[in-house]
Parts: sequence; structure tokens; C-alpha cells
Amino acid sequence: MKKTALIILLSMMSVCAFAEKKLDIGFDFGLGSGFVFYGDDDVKDRNKSIGGSSQVVVEGSAGILFPVSKFVFLRIGADSVLDARWGSGEYVYLWDYCGELGFEIYPGLGGLVFSVDYALGRRSDFFDVDDSGYTVRNTKWGNGFAFSAGYDFGFERNSFAPEIGASWRHMPRGGSSDNIISVFIRISNV
Repeated sequence: MKKTALIILLSMMSVCAFAEKKLDIGFDFGLGSGFVFYGDDDVKDRNKSIGGSSQVVVEGSAGILFPVSKFVFLRIGADSVLDARWGSGEYVYLWDYCGELGFEIYPGLGGLVFSVDYALGRRSDFFDVDDSGYTVRNTKWGNGFAFSAGYDFGFERNSFAPEIGASWRHMPRGGSSDNIISVFIRISNV
């Protein structure tokens, strides 16, 4: 895992060495919501065990964008998803978090933007179900990937403007994999 991350980081840094120096660094931050497809049967069973449950899924992300060219940016960021379920005095809070390293590509069709990222992260589970008492479990760290597509309304304006999009992140968890699908709105200044 460490060798893979090091190779990817060195590759990204070498691409940035050829970046256009006149372009400014950009930033983005956003909120979203979606759905998580859990691969672990224990997690699925625990989530189903809450009777009459309520649920909310909230995603937050932030990143720094380094220009490689006018239409390509290296993005270093973080993404986090909280899946909270509760009801009948029981609860399950599943908090997924990861660091991301990848590229944002504007193909030249207005503000249309695509991104592909390497993701390194894990999930922490906080729950109290079936009279078991408060429990915390952490998954192993996993190497995953994320894809997203969206439309950046402020592209080439160099001012903060909204970006609307959708993403899919695949995260292996040491024996199982989670798939996170979300829609988001970001504010960026690319």
C-alpha cells in the first residue's frame, strides 16, 4: 500500500513539474448527499436491525487545485461521508473518511469537468444496537478510487462559483468493499 501511494505521489509531482507557472492555485469545498452500498454483511445486518429508523447521509469535501495546464488540474483533497441511522433508542453512525489525490479535467465544453482520484481511507463505525452497549469499530485502511462528473459555472472566471456534480467512490475494506454514490454542490475558484 505504501509503495503504491508513493509511486502515485511521485508521478503526480513529476506531472506538476511541467505545469504552466502563470496559472493560479485553486480551491474547492462542497457538501452533498447520496447512498452507500456496504460490502460487509455484518454492517448490512446491523443497519437493518434498527426498527423504525431514520437516516441521513451527509458528504463533505475540500481540495486544493494545482494547475498543470489551462484545462487540467492536480487535486489534493479530503472527502468524508457520515451515514447516520437511528430509531427505537438504537443508532448506527458510519463515518467514512479519506484523502484523495488525482486530476480534474475540463474537456473544453464550457464548465464540464471530470475527475479521477486515488483514495486512501477507512471507516469508523459507532453503534449501540441490540443491548450490546456503545461500540466503536474501525476498518482497515484501504486503497480505492473515485470518479466524478459535474458542471462548474465559474470555470475560467477565477472567482468562487458553484459546481454541481455526481461521484462514485469505491473503497476496499480488507475483505469487502464499499461503494459510495453521491450528488454534490461545490464552491470552487478555478
